[in-house]
Amino acid sequence: MSVIQDVPAPTRPTSLGGYQARLHTTMATVAHLWSRLESDGTATAYQRLDWATAVVERLGTASKAEPVIVEVTDANGRSVMLVPLARLRLRGYRTITWLDLGVCDYAAPILAPGIDLSADEMAQAWRAIRDVLPRADLIQISRIPDDVTGRPNPFATLPGCSRMDMQASGVAIEGDAETLLARLCRPSTLKDMAKLRRRLERAGTVTFVEARSAEEIDRIFDALVEQRRSRFAEIGRFNLLSRPDVEAFYREGAHRGLVGGPVRLFGLAVDGEWIACAYGLVHGGTFHGILLTMAGEAWRNTSPGLHIVAETLRWARAEGLGYFDFTVGVMPYKSDFGVQTRDLSELYEVVTLRGRLVKHAIAGAEASKVWLRSHPEWFARAQKARRWLRRKVA
Repeated sequence: MSVIQDVPAPTRPTSLGGYQARLHTTMATVAHLWSRLESDGTATAYQRLDWATAVVERLGTASKAEPVIVEVTDANGRSVMLVPLARLRLRGYRTITWLDLGVCDYAAPILAPGIDLSADEMAQAWRAIRDVLPRADLIQISRIPDDVTGRPNPFATLPGCSRMDMQASGVAIEGDAETLLARLCRPSTLKDMAKLRRRLERAGTVTFVEARSAEEIDRIFDALVEQRRSRFAEIGRFNLLSRPDVEAFYREGAHRGLVGGPVRLFGLAVDGEWIACAYGLVHGGTFHGILLTMAGEAWRNTSPGLHIVAETLRWARAEGLGYFDFTVGVMPYKSDFGVQTRDLSELYEVVTLRGRLVKHAIAGAEASKVWLRSHPEWFARAQKARRWLRRKVA
């Protein structure tokens, strides 16, 4: 969805409880304010203006998404936050979601400096926001963290929020980069990693590469795409990168990282063969790991994914970063690096009767997943059937 030339003006603001909300339906009308708040205030990497603009321009059309950006000011006219949302048309209903389109792990506003809203104040601001939103059947915002780079996330205080069956994890990194792993990992983990490293080095010359040229980006990204395709086909999972627009979005993001964008791309090679790749965002003193891929069966007994994570951790600390975010999902390998988990919340608000029916259908699907996980035999059968179906479709 490209930015159109005849930019519609933002809507007239609505004032409720001392807060005003103004709706923007293009990035152009809000870009200057967004850039200022991002620079002076607080935002996650996923809410950077350059990342969000690419989300709209590269993924909006295929997702049938309309940007819905809400500007919030207080009674004194001071900017409080920007709320980047999207309206989607899905199988007969319309929903308001966060502006993520499948490529943002956290839902958080861009916060102005020096203004933290209490739960009551956020409830008032939310009523003003709701009043300017376009027509929809359901509001569905997921993966809401409790804080935005250390500041309270006001969305997590809304009464309609509930905890998700999903967590994020990360670890603070400090001190000397070369001895970082000794501080993070248990002695038994370090011993195992050293053994795996010796096994890897016996196979050839091991090289860790940060992509610093367009050629390196394309070579490593090509390996990442193929490794992910092969692995997801093997386990029967849907691969978002199988969509050409999503693959192009991530590739272009890596190239923009060479000229000031947030993306960093890494590869681990043995004698020039890429055996693991890592893709992440850098912002606000934090590295956010997004994509991690590994080569197939021939390298599995060397745990290449573990090695590239260790190398990327050392790289992040050497760059002066203070936090390594493993983002969503609790995977066994993450505990090897001493991570702490963080809860995530979600917000569902029904707007129409159709929205209520959709919410019940979603709740029923989630309940079915919970039941399956509690009955291993049926869960295994369902997984086997899903893998078979995905292979047939592929």
